[in-house]
Order: sequence, then C-alpha cells, then structure tokens
Amino acid sequence: MRYYPILLVVLVAAGLGSCSPAKQLSAPAVTLSLPDTLPALPQSEIDIPIKIAGKPLLAAADSLFPKEFVSQGFPAYLQPSCDFRYRFRFVRSPFTVRCVNNHISVSMECHYQVSGGRSLCAAGKPVSPWISGYCGFDKEPMRTVDLSFGTQFSVSSDYRVRTASSVDQVKALDKCVMSIFSMDMTQQIMDSIHSSINAFCKALDAGAAGMNVSGYLRQTAKTWQKTPIGPYGWLVINPLNVRVGMLNYIRDTFSLSLGISCRPELSSDKSPAGQVSLPPLNNGANRSGITLYLPANYEYTFLTKLLNDSLRDKSFEYKGRQVIIKEVGIKGIGHHQLELRIDFAGSHEGRIYLRGTPVVDTARQALSVPDISYSIESKEVLIKMARAVLRGKIRRTVQGNSFLDLAALLKTNLPSIDAQLNRAIGPHLYTTGQIRQMKLIGLLAGENSLQAQLFVQADLTVTSTGLPK
Repeated sequence: MRYYPILLVVLVAAGLGSCSPAKQLSAPAVTLSLPDTLPALPQSEIDIPIKIAGKPLLAAADSLFPKEFVSQGFPAYLQPSCDFRYRFRFVRSPFTVRCVNNHISVSMECHYQVSGGRSLCAAGKPVSPWISGYCGFDKEPMRTVDLSFGTQFSVSSDYRVRTASSVDQVKALDKCVMSIFSMDMTQQIMDSIHSSINAFCKALDAGAAGMNVSGYLRQTAKTWQKTPIGPYGWLVINPLNVRVGMLNYIRDTFSLSLGISCRPELSSDKSPAGQVSLPPLNNGANRSGITLYLPANYEYTFLTKLLNDSLRDKSFEYKGRQVIIKEVGIKGIGHHQLELRIDFAGSHEGRIYLRGTPVVDTARQALSVPDISYSIESKEVLIKMARAVLRGKIRRTVQGNSFLDLAALLKTNLPSIDAQLNRAIGPHLYTTGQIRQMKLIGLLAGENSLQAQLFVQADLTVTSTGLPK
C-alpha cells in the first residue's frame, strides 16, 4: 500500500542540498464538477444468530421443576369419599427436550407409588377398620408412567414473553391394581398426576406473563445512542425495528436470531445523542448476515489529530537522506477541495502543500486527485531539483493516478478488523465472524468536514457456553 503524501516528502527531501530563498511551485489545476451532496443510502440490516449451550440452560430449568409430585397432605391420606382414601408419590426422571420453531416439548419417564384403603360407612362416617392395599411400596417396584407437556413460546411486539403450556400425555406403562379389594387405581393416579402437571403449566404461564425483556434491551439500547469505535469516531445505530427469529434446539444447542433494521452513522461528533426509544418487535424466520450502509462525517480537526497520531515524528530514509514528519494538517478550502499540509525535518526542513479534489473510483476501489496542485516552502530547496521532482516524478505519480489503493488498504487491515469480530465479550460469551466485503461507495469534501459512505457485508454469531454470572 502506498501513502503518497509521505512519498512526496521523501522525494523532495532527496533533492535538498543547498541554501536558497523560499520558493513556491504549483501545477495547473483541472476543474472538476461534483454534486454538493452524496446520494441517500438504503437502510442497513443486521441479523445475528445466537447459539446457547443447552446443557447448562436445561440444568437450570431442571432445578426449577419439582423432582416429585405428591398427593395433598402426603404422607397422610387424601379422603375423597367416606369409604375411600389414598395417597401417592410421583418421582420424575431428568428432562428430554425438543424445540422446533418456538414449540418446546418436555418429556420424561417417571415412577409412582400409591396406597389406598376402603371402609364401611354409616351416616357419612367410617365404621369399620380400613382395608388397605398398595403399589410400589415396601419391596414392590414403583410403577412407570410416561409424561410429556409442551409450551408455545413467543415475544409480543411490546417485548413481553408469552407462553401457552399444556399437558400432552400422561400414559401409565404399568397399572396399579390393589388385589386386596380388586381396585384398579391407575386412572385415578393418572388424573391426579395430570392435574398436578397442569397446575405447574398454569404457574409457568403466569410467571412468563410477568417477564418483559424491554428492560434488558433498553440497557443494550444505550449502545445504540453513541458508541466509541476506537480512534475512528462514534457510531450511532438509529434503530427502525427489531426482530426475533424462531427458537430451535438441535444437537445440545438452542439457537435463534436477533435482527435490527437501522440507519447507522459514523462521525467525529462525540456530543451525547438523544434518547433512543425501542422500536416495535417483530417475530419471523431466522436470518443471518450483516449488510451495512454506513455514512461517515469527520471534521477536519478530528482527521488532523488522527493523521498526527499516526505520522508525527515518523522517520524515513531515502538515498541516504533522513526525512522526519513533524506535523500534518488537513482542511477544506471550498469547491470540494482539500489542503494537506506536511511539515518535515531531518536532513532538511520545509513544508509541502497538496491541494485538490479527492475522487473515489468505486469500481477499482481507488482514491485519486485529478486536479492536484502542490507547493514547497523551504530555505533549502534547489529550484532546479525541485522543478525536476515536482514536474516529473510527482506529477506522473500522483496526478490522474491512484492516490490510495483502498482495496490494498482493506487487505492489509482485514486481519485486525476480523479480530474484532472474533473475541470474548463476557463470561461464557463470545462472538465469531468475518468481513465478506468492505468498500468505499461515496466521498465528498466539504468546507468543514469530509463525508464518506461505506458498504460492509459480514457474518457475526454470538455463542453462549454457559449461564451469565
């Protein structure tokens, strides 16, 4: 990659050899006609797949679900009628979970034990000893039952969680017949288990109804207002709508996508942005990929600082001559032209001015200055050598040719950009991603600021390997 402002310093320094009064040289300018504004950009779409490790999440859910269900008052007997009483205990196994497009199914193989008794009644009161029987107590194996229930999960447009839960199946694999009084207790126990699970489902729905994720997203929305992007300014997202995809569970991993339509802006303005309200939430299919149309607006004072942070006191050797860049300045001079000033020292001292209109070739991804003019101010410039350098080497190198190879710049910096997409962002939380395409699609110099438009295509995934602390 070639930085031609630095090249000019090096070339001029090579010809410095004796003292002479300060002189100025300039090339004739070419008149360019540019629009006063850049075209409007489409809205940007950001869709990020989220992967959540299933085992820690299911372990947390398992701890919330009762390990056993018992009849009311257990181990005391429940007496639904004068002549009959019973008690039962139901113990569940770990969960087996399926989730397809927001429908979560939970199944388990469970075991139960039951005992009951009968008595003769008179005037509504037992008048004889209880004759009892049981299944699954003492040395008898507990009876087996298959149980499953499901819930349909969704998030409403106002960011409230909704679940609709119900019992899918309570199926006895082993019957319970108390032979001492020839009574089949199986259906009665299944009804009791069904009632207990149904009560849990209602409690689950009631608890979910109180959940509102807008509070969490409002915390996230603070980053939508204005976020520093390293030394490159501040980013504002300007969200238009938020979307959530379908929750699925495949190979021990829950997955869904979160997306946002927005009109982002990058600028050198660090003043606080206005309050950002949450846009409506939409439900839909899972999506992935980032398509970003990013306008950038940089004040020249900011660009001057950025250049000086990178170039100040940088030293170069050219044919035995040392050139040290002491200071760089950039400003707008009207008619979409820029002026770049470079103060140099070392073997010789002086100042170079470059003036012209930056033009981007979006197809070649190259920046050129067709109307470049230049001048040198120094007490040490040999006029003959300066003329040869400026009218020959510099003009052939700069005028009408690529001033900066943007594609090469991206290729050089792509590893460091990708590194920002592949990193830990919190405990058990990290991102993976890759830039697919990045290019400059617009550039316009104003009197007070430089405007640019970027197009970025990328992939980004967020993965959680455990529960947040």
